[in-house]
Amino acid sequence: MFEKRTELYKVTVIRFVIATIILVVNTSIFGLGQTPVYFLIACIYFLTIIYSLLLLLKLSNAVFLYTQIIIDLVIATLLIYYTGGIDSVLGLLYPLASIAASIVISSRAAVIIALLGSIFYSAMVSLEYFGIIPVPVNTTSILLRDSNYVFTLLYFRVTVFCTIGFLSAYLAEQVKKKDRVVVSLQERLRREDRLSAIGKLAANTAHEIRNPLASISGCVEALKESLNLDGHNQKLFNLIMTETTRLNNVINGLLEYVKPRRLQPEKICLGELIDEVIMLVQNSKDFKKGVLIKKEGSCDSLKITCDAQMIKQVFFNLIVNAVEAVAEHGKIIIRGSIDRAKNEVKIDVIDDGIGVAKELLVTLFEPFSSGKESGVGLGLAIASSIIKEHGGNIEVESRLGRGATFSVFLPLGAKRN
Repeated sequence: MFEKRTELYKVTVIRFVIATIILVVNTSIFGLGQTPVYFLIACIYFLTIIYSLLLLLKLSNAVFLYTQIIIDLVIATLLIYYTGGIDSVLGLLYPLASIAASIVISSRAAVIIALLGSIFYSAMVSLEYFGIIPVPVNTTSILLRDSNYVFTLLYFRVTVFCTIGFLSAYLAEQVKKKDRVVVSLQERLRREDRLSAIGKLAANTAHEIRNPLASISGCVEALKESLNLDGHNQKLFNLIMTETTRLNNVINGLLEYVKPRRLQPEKICLGELIDEVIMLVQNSKDFKKGVLIKKEGSCDSLKITCDAQMIKQVFFNLIVNAVEAVAEHGKIIIRGSIDRAKNEVKIDVIDDGIGVAKELLVTLFEPFSSGKESGVGLGLAIASSIIKEHGGNIEVESRLGRGATFSVFLPLGAKRN
């Protein structure tokens, strides 16, 4: 929003500068005789002040923006009418309005303004040519022009106006896409720096906790065996052992996340690896028997060079998460495809489960970020780390209540160090 208001201020300043240039040139050539032109320029100055005050009040909605540009079109049409009509050099004001619309509103607005400008210009020239509106004083009558000249020039200029409008829209869209890519890369770099810092802190903390925890666990085991415990105390000791084991699993997960991995690449058939993972998931104790897991696309024909055990861990994690997210008779689709141009494969793990909340999507691959009440939040962080070490990437698309799609991108060949 701040950037949009900055652009609005720039357009306001440019509008003021253009009006001043028209005023100076018109005065130099025609003196003070063209009263309507000076009145219109005075209107531009007045409106510029009003726009600036409204901007200070932080008004910048679509209606306000469209109103500005359409008023600019009306004033531009009147200026062209009073400075020579079809012979006026101020026809360039229409493309400037389209460019302004592409900057402060959207690419779609640039096209709309270009078409509106063309309609205004065509209407003004046609009405003047057919004598419906009078020819201004001190201008060459359009009636003295040959009809072929008038309408050929009109067609040419309207074509130019529309072409510039469409080009403005295209360029605005391209700039917007590049801005999104830059923002995405900046966010990714910030996340990588943050994860690196978290990883170092987690590793140091895990090492500091692991040894005392092992001592506590050993002491509790020894006490449990040496004491004659009643039912209540037995439950307390079991609870201590359970929670100690859970904490130890968290520490092991942290160490797994931060430890440097030595890849052992080999050429594998991705379809066979996924079949093995599906079999492991279907035979695990938490698998819901009514869930359907289906392969689609070119999974079976995809061959890549990777560390098979690590990639198996990634897909096991993703499919287990999908099973936990879907209902008793839910469906999970694993779809593979290949992009020869990018020299990579894409594997989607799609479920029709509960989905992921929007606020969680940004941090989903960070440590301790989990949408599950019982989850530690390290599985996806480890999976993302493994994929990145292979030179790939993992992305997620989801809406709450609409399921989720996890997309894994992997290079066809081994990562080059």
